[in-house]
Amino acid sequence: MIKKVAGIFFYITIPVGVFLLLGFAVESNKDIACRSFIVNVHGDSYFLDSSHVINTVYSKFGELEGKKIREISLSSIEDMVSNIYFVRSSQVYRTIDGDIVVNVKQREPLARVINAHNESFYIDTRGRIMKTSDQYTARVVIVTGHIAARYSTTLDLNADEDPEDTTPSKKVLKELNELVHFIRNNPFWDAWIDQIYVTRSGDFELMPKNGSHVIEFGKVKNIDKKFEKLLLFYQNGLTHVGWSSYSRLNLKFKNQIVCSK
Repeated sequence: MIKKVAGIFFYITIPVGVFLLLGFAVESNKDIACRSFIVNVHGDSYFLDSSHVINTVYSKFGELEGKKIREISLSSIEDMVSNIYFVRSSQVYRTIDGDIVVNVKQREPLARVINAHNESFYIDTRGRIMKTSDQYTARVVIVTGHIAARYSTTLDLNADEDPEDTTPSKKVLKELNELVHFIRNNPFWDAWIDQIYVTRSGDFELMPKNGSHVIEFGKVKNIDKKFEKLLLFYQNGLTHVGWSSYSRLNLKFKNQIVCSK
């Protein structure tokens, strides 16, 4: 019985002791000075770099190197970095050696829109409107034409809402958002489609990178079937008669493609 009690005591006290030691080590670690402030910016775009993030943090908190870790609020730094316009999300942590590390994920644009007012803005991967930058231009699909919607910081194109409450200009952007997401998620179409034009009636026309023809896509209804139909036509039609045989390909009719020279 004594051995059993001793065994239970042993298995209880060892983990508790380990946790106490770890807690003491972590608390003691807060007394060391910050050795370096490291910022890693992730993403395929280059709207901001590590120096921009570092300078933004230093403008409020001063240089972090040399300060005691316990005097530095990691949550405040994370909130500040997350509020930088081109940042999608951030994570801040410290290492046992005294480094403070920030991992930043940038906002990623899907399409650049030039509206009817000659204003330019992006639609990003979250369906939000994103301003352009003087420092960097993303290589994404260009959208022009009859686009009345203007730049807005509050517009969420992925939000569910009653169609009756959606204005015509916002409806065009929501359909455009669906279209560019589909294109981006398919490697072939992402590499092939170069521009999108919005007609006066709100239809979409697509221009491939080789400029050989215009694709009259229409609305985004049955988007997957339209692209499937177009791919089959490319594989079984244009590859035989030549890419320059037709100037326009109309996908708006069910189960057929109407071609014109």
